[in-house]
Amino acid sequence: MIRAIFFDIDGTLLDHSPKGGGRIPPSTLRCLEALRKKGIKLFVATGRIPAMVTFLEDLFPFDGFVTLNGQLALDREGRVLHRMAHHPQDIRKLAELVEADPFPCLVIEEKDSFFMVETPIIREHFQKEGLSAPGSYHIARLEEHPILQFLAYIPKEEAQRRLASLEHIEITSAGGTILDIIPKEGGKEVGIQAVADRYGWQREELLVFGDGDNDARMLSWAAHSVALGNGTPAAKAAAGYVTTPVGEDGVQNALLHLGVLTEEELFPEG
Repeated sequence: MIRAIFFDIDGTLLDHSPKGGGRIPPSTLRCLEALRKKGIKLFVATGRIPAMVTFLEDLFPFDGFVTLNGQLALDREGRVLHRMAHHPQDIRKLAELVEADPFPCLVIEEKDSFFMVETPIIREHFQKEGLSAPGSYHIARLEEHPILQFLAYIPKEEAQRRLASLEHIEITSAGGTILDIIPKEGGKEVGIQAVADRYGWQREELLVFGDGDNDARMLSWAAHSVALGNGTPAAKAAAGYVTTPVGEDGVQNALLHLGVLTEEELFPEG
């Protein structure tokens, strides 16, 4: 029996195709309502920072949020269920690297984000999400405010070269041009496991949905996993089941195929 489901946001809940317009498909919203009626807990599992998931409250009342690729998990009331930070020495080294040879980089604490070098691309990223631009980072903050994730706005090959001296990191992404840098021992599946431990759920009672490279480990870890048809090759290869694209009722088709929902539960009035 499935007791909780974890959904990636971009490309999984939100349809970013030209036709989808960045919205949740009506069929997905119908599924979320039916799952809620069955008593299944519904969480988001995203690479986004917490400030970039609050818009979901206007769409559906999720039970909690696994953010920053698993580095910070919160319940609906904002209580911290799990937190994992980068090794401080890696962040100090990062600051030295950016100072010596600048590149666009955003460091993310539990509650705040800062740029290491001010660049238009970071301002535009926040503006696109309807948020004020972040401020400048000062390494003195590290003593009391650990960094949970940082973003590099450069190609992956360049990031691998520039960040080669950081010993405890993993470079991932949702498949776009912004790289998510997390601790080696982190990941969405680590955050989900921590949430499951808090609620007393077994891995066999969880279902996860994703579409990006940063979902691949989560999809291969889960006992029940679904990749959307619009997903990356890595996500599809890692998933237990590949459904149709998000804009072609992908979430609904998967839930029906897996037997988590029935036609009668989705369409009780026929």
